[in-house]
Amino acid sequence: MRLSAKLTRIGISLTLGTALALLSVRVEQVGPEVAEYGNLCGPNAASPCYKPVLKGGFPAAYLFDAPGISVERQLSFGEDRLFAGALVLDIAFYFAIVLLATQLIRAVSGQIRTSKESE
Repeated sequence: MRLSAKLTRIGISLTLGTALALLSVRVEQVGPEVAEYGNLCGPNAASPCYKPVLKGGFPAAYLFDAPGISVERQLSFGEDRLFAGALVLDIAFYFAIVLLATQLIRAVSGQIRTSKESE
């Protein structure tokens, strides 16, 4: 395989991996991380209220709701806390899956082509 074909396949896989990682923010879950959602809890009015925080991303959550800054219980890249390390991990995960899938497809299609030529 030529170098340009390899680089093209890697570039497409990286683009698809990044798109899948960004789309995985729709996989939302709550907790176990907690955040301060106000200060009207406890015996006095100054006690902070802690609730489980909404987070998005799969397999590693990389976007966390920032209560008091953004719309509560809604994730947004512009307003909520982004953890770049977890996002890079998700991109690497999906990149590896896409790259392995393309390798598998190439191997299977090569075997089918070889078996048809030998007949």
